[in-house]
Amino acid sequence: MNKVTGRWSKFELRMPLETKTNERVRYFPGIVAIALCLVLSACTSSHYRESADKETYGILSEDAAQVDNVDSDFSIEHEPKIILKNLARSHQRSDFLGEDGQRLEKGAEVLEMSDALGLAIKHNRNYLTRKETIYLQALELTLARWDFAPIFSGDGSLARGRETSGATGSSSAQLASNIERGVDNLVATNSFTRQANAGVSMLQRTGARIAVDFTSDFLRLLGGDRSVNNSKLAVTLAQPLLKGGGYLATMENLTQAERELLYTLRDFANFRREFIVGVVSDYYNVLRARDRVMNTWTGYQGFVKSVERETALAEEDRRTQTELGLLQQASLRLEGGWVNELRSYQQQLDEFKITLGMPVESKIVLDVDELRKLELELPQLSRSQAVNVAISARPDLITANDRRIDADRKIKVAKVGLRPGLDVVGGYDINSPSIDGTPKLDFNRKNWNAGLEVDLPFNRKAERNTYRAAFVALEQSKRNLDLAYDQLRLDIFDDWRALDQAQRNFAISVSGVNLAQRRLEEQELLGELGGGKARDLVEAQQDLTNSQNQRTSAIVDHTLARLALWQDMGILYINKDGSWVKKLKTEANE
Repeated sequence: MNKVTGRWSKFELRMPLETKTNERVRYFPGIVAIALCLVLSACTSSHYRESADKETYGILSEDAAQVDNVDSDFSIEHEPKIILKNLARSHQRSDFLGEDGQRLEKGAEVLEMSDALGLAIKHNRNYLTRKETIYLQALELTLARWDFAPIFSGDGSLARGRETSGATGSSSAQLASNIERGVDNLVATNSFTRQANAGVSMLQRTGARIAVDFTSDFLRLLGGDRSVNNSKLAVTLAQPLLKGGGYLATMENLTQAERELLYTLRDFANFRREFIVGVVSDYYNVLRARDRVMNTWTGYQGFVKSVERETALAEEDRRTQTELGLLQQASLRLEGGWVNELRSYQQQLDEFKITLGMPVESKIVLDVDELRKLELELPQLSRSQAVNVAISARPDLITANDRRIDADRKIKVAKVGLRPGLDVVGGYDINSPSIDGTPKLDFNRKNWNAGLEVDLPFNRKAERNTYRAAFVALEQSKRNLDLAYDQLRLDIFDDWRALDQAQRNFAISVSGVNLAQRRLEEQELLGELGGGKARDLVEAQQDLTNSQNQRTSAIVDHTLARLALWQDMGILYINKDGSWVKKLKTEANE
């Protein structure tokens, strides 16, 4: 019944009920198939993530095996929450930290160097970001490799249409008679269309592109039960012979992508060394700041006692108010210095927590025994030997040389782009129309073609510029390689000077501490006997505090300079837990 007029149309009067039923049956498999596809697309999203991880980690595992100081089981998965296990708690009383500092350290976890390195490797935000950057680059490489794999495609469409028109060939009398009988003289035509496409294409390493496509179009007019089907199979081939042809030009994008990932992993190997040395440096700097607080507090307490003694002597007129005032001012300066050093220590400790990736409010204290265990350790090789080791071990130097090779290769690739275009093309088609509604191919109905496509080199301005720029890039890569060698020597020489300087400063500071202690003991003894000068006592105490701070700084600087030398030599290897080991290669003995 027509929903608008409420009358039976001519088409619906003559359509058998069986036809409607059969059409519903025919629609049902298609509806089920569409629903199944939608369900599968929603259920397999996790499969895509797992597939991406599997392929990407496979690539990283292969390339990481070629780079020292990078774990072969590379992964970007990490623990979202820091869990401190089996750590000792601090119960010692440190008066030099003041009431607030003691409250913060009481019951705090004692973080040893190994614990700090392990936390930094797992939770440092910058470190995790660098790993994720490498993963994303390897993920892009999977797409570059995919271009040379068989690429399958498929699509389809399913639609039903209805067209209503007035009846033709009827006289006015017939039309009037039909209206009286309740017939509206409208003819409705229903159509059902279906299209399916499937294909596969593949790029060969020679530059050839092969494509195979199968298409099936089906149209059925439901009113007249007429069917038209057209199935087509097409095979095409295109092979560049000059411009864009050959292995070198075709594989250039993939080759460079593979090498860029390798370079990134080498940079990451260097970054791991720098990162660990940076964490160690921050660890010792926090301990150094804590030691400065203790030295300043000790000097301040010594002055407090001296001021009390001198005050008693001044009351007995055995000291002038000038000397007493001098000691009191020195005591105030040391108290202010202690407050400043305490704030600096707490600030550095909080910043170190961020470096480890833990909340700032976490209660931790670094192990002071790590500072006491430091001692001078001199390198067991000469400076020239250290340079030779670095030349053979530094990954950035290897990368600089590889980039020179890349620049030379790109000249050859750009030269291919200057050639005329000459492509061999061919095609083979099978087209099989039928009316029974069944997709099929008639191999007797075929069509093939073959020929050449020519692109004369009249417009090669962009290619010319690319070719000339490739020579400039080659010269730049050569200079960069020379600069890398000079920078390497500069790094080793600077590390050597830093080691020598720290060694001398340590010897000077040790002598300074011994001398300042004797002077301070002498001045305190003179003060107890009612002699001596206040200025001499102030200077002796300040010199002792400065010498103690210098001694701590010198031993820390020497340790960090030694680690920097190992880092710049390329022999500092980082384990999975963040600990390091020095691996000296055979070149060190040459």
